[in-house]
Amino acid sequence: MAHAFFLGVDVTPADGDGAPDVTHALFEKSKENSDEPATYRLTRIRHHTDGESADDLADRLQELVADQPYIGRTSLIVNRGPDIGAALVEALEDRGLDPVAATVTNGGGAAAGDPEEMGVHLEGRNVLHRFVNLHRDERLRLENHATEAASQLARDVQVLSERLDEIDGYMEGLGETQTEGLSFDPGATHITSAAIAVWLGAERSFDPSQRLKGAPQTDAASDAGA
Repeated sequence: MAHAFFLGVDVTPADGDGAPDVTHALFEKSKENSDEPATYRLTRIRHHTDGESADDLADRLQELVADQPYIGRTSLIVNRGPDIGAALVEALEDRGLDPVAATVTNGGGAAAGDPEEMGVHLEGRNVLHRFVNLHRDERLRLENHATEAASQLARDVQVLSERLDEIDGYMEGLGETQTEGLSFDPGATHITSAAIAVWLGAERSFDPSQRLKGAPQTDAASDAGA
């Protein structure tokens, strides 16, 4: 069985004197054989509100991916939009971890520069749509986790799945074939960290040294078999 791990990190800026919200979600991508589509299993999700610096967070993530079975098989992606997100990308780079720097937007399409130099720009609604479709296709595994962060993620996915069902039913009633996107909440770190981790998994093979494709995909239908 082929497998690899993908770690997504989302950060929201602090409100006033408060600490920023940080969530990291780790998924295992696996395939039983080459004829089957990949599945994505939640391995770990943690939510931090303790005000750690970018360096402290980078140390924590470095320790995580240095453990078995993650060492040498884990790719990272960080939402660099907030200042602390950009600082975290730099801190991880300083530690030799080579994260993908993602800018997740609330609209305007997905445009990418050179993915190895500038990172990637992703439209949040499309990334969520793709993530929820994997859940509806039973290719997303979130079970067997008792933490509040995992429960929050499961609730978020269920709400979005029900919303997508409503949108699909409405569009079918109008005779439309194009499904509208889901709403993207920049403050929802649980779902965003998980969605970008799985997005990266769909964009990469099982070789963790592989770079992103030249034209990253965000269309909800673009991950068939990935």
